[in-house]
Amino acid sequence: MKIPKQAQRQANILFKACTANGVVDFKKVLLLIDLLLEKKPRGWKFIAEHIKMRVRLEKHKRTVQIQSAIKLDEAQKKDIIRSIQQNNNQPLDFVFSVHPEILGGLRIQIGWQVLDASIRAKLESIL
Repeated sequence: MKIPKQAQRQANILFKACTANGVVDFKKVLLLIDLLLEKKPRGWKFIAEHIKMRVRLEKHKRTVQIQSAIKLDEAQKKDIIRSIQQNNNQPLDFVFSVHPEILGGLRIQIGWQVLDASIRAKLESIL
């Protein structure tokens, strides 16, 4: 669905009103959506669609995916979480998964940034 520029601008203004110190308040976003559904201003469907996209992007930006070759114990997970949170001032969601194909080490993805410290990546860089 192509969203008109005017609806994008309005949605961006409304979405920005739901943030404080660069962190999105999702309760405010829900209230905003309720208000849009109640008032139904011109282009409200486009505005809601654009806000939905912004929420998805924000969620993706805050998700940290950590892949390891073996299952990490709780102490290792806590150390990794503490280390990553020291460098970030926003709340993050952590997802741990096991991927034996990386052979060893870790592959960490925060939003679109990837830190690949896996043995597989090092082997591929050599070849």
